Amino acid sequence: MSTSPDYRWLEEPLLQTPVQPRQQAAYGSGRGKQLAAGSHDPEAAVAAPLDGSWRLATEVFEEPPVQYKQSSLWDTTVNLTNAILGAGMLAFPRAYAGLGILGGGAMTVAVAVMTYASIAVMLRPTERTRKLTYAAVMEHEWGRWAGVAVRFSIVVGSAGFLVLYLIVLADLLVGSEDYSGIIPDLWPQLPDPLPWYLGRTAMLTWATLLVAPALCPKTLGGVAPISIFKIACSFLCKLPDIRLLPDPSFFGDGLWERLKNVVAVIPVIMTAFVCQMSIHPLVSDLRDYTPRRMRTAVGWSMVLSGTTYATIGVSGFMVFGRAVQGDVLSNLNIDDVAAIMGGNVGAAMAFVATVKVAMAISMVLSFPITIWPMREDIIEMLAHSLGSSTQLSPAAYYTLTYTSLLVIYLVAVVIQSAYSVVGIVGATCGTTMGFMFPGMLALRDPQGGAAYKAFGWGLLAAGTVLFAVGVTAS
Repeated sequence: MSTSPDYRWLEEPLLQTPVQPRQQAAYGSGRGKQLAAGSHDPEAAVAAPLDGSWRLATEVFEEPPVQYKQSSLWDTTVNLTNAILGAGMLAFPRAYAGLGILGGGAMTVAVAVMTYASIAVMLRPTERTRKLTYAAVMEHEWGRWAGVAVRFSIVVGSAGFLVLYLIVLADLLVGSEDYSGIIPDLWPQLPDPLPWYLGRTAMLTWATLLVAPALCPKTLGGVAPISIFKIACSFLCKLPDIRLLPDPSFFGDGLWERLKNVVAVIPVIMTAFVCQMSIHPLVSDLRDYTPRRMRTAVGWSMVLSGTTYATIGVSGFMVFGRAVQGDVLSNLNIDDVAAIMGGNVGAAMAFVATVKVAMAISMVLSFPITIWPMREDIIEMLAHSLGSSTQLSPAAYYTLTYTSLLVIYLVAVVIQSAYSVVGIVGATCGTTMGFMFPGMLALRDPQGGAAYKAFGWGLLAAGTVLFAVGVTAS
């Protein structure tokens, strides 16, 4: 007779209530008052306010329970794809130039499969413990320190990526030291330097105001149309000697130099798929959740993301060849593109403008899904402090959202170049969220066999190497 536990309930909705209300509130995340009131989980109970001042604070902070429409399988797929596709796509052409089309494609597929497996690793303890945030799952499996580490990584990592998106957006509009912007390209008669209202600080201000309306949706279902548009714009960012196999000379002359440069290229692909911080918001928002439905969404998202990255990598390499830069935008100047197009300046201007505008729109539409997990962790911490639920009132929700955007704007103004800072953030927070924490969860899975444990150790080893390489390179 088998003694293994019965996991048939995992094919049922993750959280069941009589009317299957939306578990992730429109103005926050996690289990709201409805679930807390009927739950047998003592951790779901909401602490009562201690006095009148606390009661007033929670009344401002919370919203009465409301049933919201949850996301469909398609909504979940495109939102996860939006979370994956980011500024890292700009480095794919150079990675493909060095690894070759076959080598780069094989690496992209391998990392997509590994990301799918790591997310499956994360979902098992989520389904077993029915904890609905990354931090709660890690805290349950590894203790309070692990929950704190996850919250820190999500808040700092998400904020770092948003700072990068904002600076890239401003640079796309007016240019940087490495490439010209959309405005100087389209209006070359403008003076150099540009007027103050087109300066760096002013452009960051206009870029922030451009981003602000995209943060209005209060549900992940509302973010889904934004994600669809973002994916479409990412495909427009595709940029002719073609090499199918890796080119050793691309990485230098000596063996040590080549090895060092290869090691520097591979993390570009490995960290481009990091999206684990967005998984739990999507889990709690998926309508009629079952493991099979969630894994289907993750699988299709890996296909969409991998196809987009491969398209950009191959096309950028095909256009610019060995001259492609680490940031392909540096290659997008009208003179060089016109030379590739046989001297057709008009076609070159149209091509460069199309790619840069598509990339700028893509950066704007990255904000809603990237800020979501950061806001959720802040809400969770505030909820613990106030002794309230995590279902925010509209006033509290928008105050938190746009205060976060203001802080991100101020950091972007202060930092002259985000790439070195965000490189460190990606190497630390991105690596821990995408590799180390899932590896730790695999090691604690009571049903995991030897192969499962080996995969966990493999994720930890990959995370350690990427951590070391990323910090050293930054």
